[in-house]
Amino acid sequence: MKISQSMMKSYVDYLNGKECGLLFKGKYIDKNVESVPSASMKEGIYFEYLCTGGLPRNGEIPEPEKTAKGLLTTPYQRCVEASELFKKVFEHYNIVIKEVGYVATAGDMTGIIDIMAEWDGVPCIIDLKYSGLIDDKWNELGWDTESLPMKDSLMIQGVHYKILIKESLGLDVPFYYFIFNSKDPSDMKIIKQTTDPDRYTLHKEQVQKMKRSIEKEIENGFRAIPNYRICKDCPLSENCTEKAEFPKVQEIFY
Repeated sequence: MKISQSMMKSYVDYLNGKECGLLFKGKYIDKNVESVPSASMKEGIYFEYLCTGGLPRNGEIPEPEKTAKGLLTTPYQRCVEASELFKKVFEHYNIVIKEVGYVATAGDMTGIIDIMAEWDGVPCIIDLKYSGLIDDKWNELGWDTESLPMKDSLMIQGVHYKILIKESLGLDVPFYYFIFNSKDPSDMKIIKQTTDPDRYTLHKEQVQKMKRSIEKEIENGFRAIPNYRICKDCPLSENCTEKAEFPKVQEIFY
């Protein structure tokens, strides 16, 4: 079993009661379940395809949404315009894409890297983000630069990928987030993640600890965490005996 950074995030959600154990098992252990992308995720997939030609994990070319007249809907037109900015930025900074969707594996870790590139001849890792939270400070998925060091769920990606490249290729390369604004195709920011060396040791320890914990869950059985609002759209819903078919009453004290 190889641990990816997305697997780590989902397992933390499971431990915190935010993700059903049956869904986690289907996605990462049995690997017979594909997550259903949200509308914003579909836009991001299409954006990345326009930028790099990279396909999603199902291998299918993403299709944009169109109006009844056959024109791109406004969100997908923004994707096109943002991808044009992507190309201009790469040309301006003399960034050459060497490989897209690069699969790296080292020890118990694995990951799929958006872009392996050379920036002025120097190898680097670039992760593409297409987000409407480019300046959001409070959302856990927001990309406000001052609050980013507090957001482990975002920052572990850079740590995870740098370890993978260091241990698989022997290269200590810089890691960049290229974040494009899904609400404004003329807007984006570039963030270079510089990581304290102690973080690498801590991350590898967390991977080992998480792997042991997951193995224990496999042995004992993952817990179902029924939630009506999640179950109704879950890909396991049709045959799941643990699903919540109706919402529970929630009591609020005021």
